[in-house]
Amino acid sequence: MTTLIADDHEAELRALMVMASHDLKSPLASVSAHVQMLRDDYADELGDGFRRDLAAIERGVRRMSQLTQDLLDYARADHSLDLSPVALREIVVEVITEHVPVPDEVLVTLTGTWPIVTGDAGLLRHVLDNLIGNAVKYTPAGVAPQIEIEAWALPGGGIRVEVADHGIGVPAEDRPKIFDAFHRCANTGGRPGTGLGLAICRRIVERHGGSIGVEENAGRGSRFWFSLPAR
Repeated sequence: MTTLIADDHEAELRALMVMASHDLKSPLASVSAHVQMLRDDYADELGDGFRRDLAAIERGVRRMSQLTQDLLDYARADHSLDLSPVALREIVVEVITEHVPVPDEVLVTLTGTWPIVTGDAGLLRHVLDNLIGNAVKYTPAGVAPQIEIEAWALPGGGIRVEVADHGIGVPAEDRPKIFDAFHRCANTGGRPGTGLGLAICRRIVERHGGSIGVEENAGRGSRFWFSLPAR
């Protein structure tokens, strides 16, 4: 009985997330549009202080927009899976292209065996986008990101994918909590984020019957991994 009540309560919270996220998108878009109008019409007249204030408003709008999108993605991670054959390697190549517009600025190594898996292509893309994006995002300033992405087939079917970087790493005390909603490591250095990205990844992977984790990368950085069973 207690479990049923808890499940109902969680379902209500997720429904509220979806509703709130949708309802916030329109006013945020309106604020952003009006900020642009103010910049176009008055920035030159009112000077540098006015432009700084507008920039601060825009940063706040971007953070709020990201939070509403993450809340929506977190709630949607529980929707029914749209299963089909998925070529994860092709998705990885697309995601790398999006995150690395100038290839010479980032060293990416893609190796291993990439069997076709059965899963929800859109949700699995979200996982890869988050892990690869974090590998770029959490590289120290002034250092060219180095990312190694490897996969191999598991005995009996399925796949394991690893995304290793040479970034700031995840402190040992944070690793057990890194996939909890809204948890952020103390060493993020003010980088933007909502603390929901990895929680969404865990939910998606678990919905596929898999598991996800993080380890220290040999030398420096982190090694995030996830495994998916054969379906």
